[in-house]
Amino acid sequence: MIRFFSFDRFGFLMRAYFLIACFLMAQVAYCRDEQAAIAHRVAGLDSLMIKYFKNHERAVREADELYELLKEHYRSKEFLGYKIDVRLQRAILYALRENHQEALRISLEAMEEAEEHNLPERLYRAYWVVAIMYEVMNEHDICRSYLDKAYVIYREKGLESVYSEYCIRIASHYRQVGKIDSSIRYAKTALEYATKYHNFRERRDACLLLGNTLAEERFDEALHYKGLAAGMFEDIEDFSSAAMQLTGAAHSLLSRGRLKEAFMYSDSALSILQRTGTDVLAINYAVRYRLFEAINERDSAYHYLKKYHEVFVSELSKNETLKLKEISEQYASDKKEAVIKAKNQQLVFITCLLAVIAITVVIVIRKNRKIRSQNQVISRQVEELMKTLEQKQVLLSELQHRVKNNLQHVISILEIQKESVDFNNIDELIRGNQNRIHSMALLHKKLNISDNINEVDLKKYIGELSELVKESYWKRKTDVSLELCCDVSKLSIEKALPLGLIVVELVSNSMKHAFGKRGLGIIQISITEEGSKGVKRLYYSDNGSGYDFNRKGEKGLGMEIIKGLIDQLDARAESNGKNGFELTLYFK
Repeated sequence: MIRFFSFDRFGFLMRAYFLIACFLMAQVAYCRDEQAAIAHRVAGLDSLMIKYFKNHERAVREADELYELLKEHYRSKEFLGYKIDVRLQRAILYALRENHQEALRISLEAMEEAEEHNLPERLYRAYWVVAIMYEVMNEHDICRSYLDKAYVIYREKGLESVYSEYCIRIASHYRQVGKIDSSIRYAKTALEYATKYHNFRERRDACLLLGNTLAEERFDEALHYKGLAAGMFEDIEDFSSAAMQLTGAAHSLLSRGRLKEAFMYSDSALSILQRTGTDVLAINYAVRYRLFEAINERDSAYHYLKKYHEVFVSELSKNETLKLKEISEQYASDKKEAVIKAKNQQLVFITCLLAVIAITVVIVIRKNRKIRSQNQVISRQVEELMKTLEQKQVLLSELQHRVKNNLQHVISILEIQKESVDFNNIDELIRGNQNRIHSMALLHKKLNISDNINEVDLKKYIGELSELVKESYWKRKTDVSLELCCDVSKLSIEKALPLGLIVVELVSNSMKHAFGKRGLGIIQISITEEGSKGVKRLYYSDNGSGYDFNRKGEKGLGMEIIKGLIDQLDARAESNGKNGFELTLYFK
């Protein structure tokens, strides 16, 4: 009996041990499977961030969900490194959305956690992510201090496979502080290590840095890297960025007069956007317009100029809408966080301070009042922003209307010129039209930098416009002095446009015909306001050979345009052509 009992007890213990061992092995296998699943999701999030511009909403959602999962259900040391990785990814996502303060806060918390638990590779990454945030905020000394800390860890731990990350960041830092040679050297080192260890993101960023940093005398090398960067953007289906690189290369080639190559790059950019159904940006059309203008294909240049204006206006409206959407989303997020924070505080106080419930209730009431007050403030801000958006939309519609009217002016002038075009005066006609279009463009530039779309700073407008026309006709044989006196500070756009075109024609005529072989020419322009009835006076004169403005039978295009513009201005003209040329206009 004793032997039987002993054997039975031994067998029972063995079975129990076996079951416990099986359970522990199953637990280990389960933990390994869980770790593999989390690691897979972290890697997937990294892939989404590489294609951020295509998947930005999905990347933000996945990062938030994964972080909450790790924070609530995976608190053991095995998962701590993944939690830090996701924190750093969330910091980068906040930075991409230009919320740099929140991005810095998250990355500093991740850095402290990596330091506390002695995770060197995560600490290395945290240092250069923090450096990015300080670089964006132009705190270059602080940025460099964190990069130096990252370099120390790289040397101590031999982190060769991720050394390209440090090289990219230090190259970017050197570029920001103007040390171009150092920036190029580190960017090339980053490209070498990124290629060796198949780090796609750093390889792409290295090409971007080299394409933008290489000096003028190494332009073709920079062009090569821009092409590589464009190809890598196309690989991750970020077609807008790919086209932007090619368009930038086309613009650089255009400025160097290499038109054939510039057309090739511009055609490739447009082909990518059209083939993939991606929206064409205003800059793409702007470069096309300048290219066709450079080869004197005016119809094509005009076509792409119109496209540029259309897309520019559309992008401006879209940016305003996106800005309002971001503010609304931020408002909703802030409200949600405030409510959650208040509820958590209530639970803590109820659980821990049952003896002082009365105090807890007072604190909760104060918090709720504060939240309601904040909500009211935010609601008022949203209402004000809505009103501002409506005002901007009205101003935008008005600007579109004025652009359309000004283009009609250009078309009318071109119609007048149809019968007078021949091969002897084509250059002169083109230059004249350029000056007229410049006058309209300059007028809109003045409006764009002003809050008032109906009035223009007349002195600056006439001054810059007359200098621009003078320079376009300047000859080394004649020294021309331009004297401007303007007592009228503001003028409506309806009056400023014809007045500016009149000045264009008068200065053009003086520069072309007035001075002949004279060594010194003088042009005087005076705009004053006379009396209390609001009558304004434009006085124009030159000391040239003289011209009778009132002579009948004169059919010059410039005179026709001037007289038509005088009628449009509803002005009264007086002229004296005895000593040089003089013209006085009176208008309201």
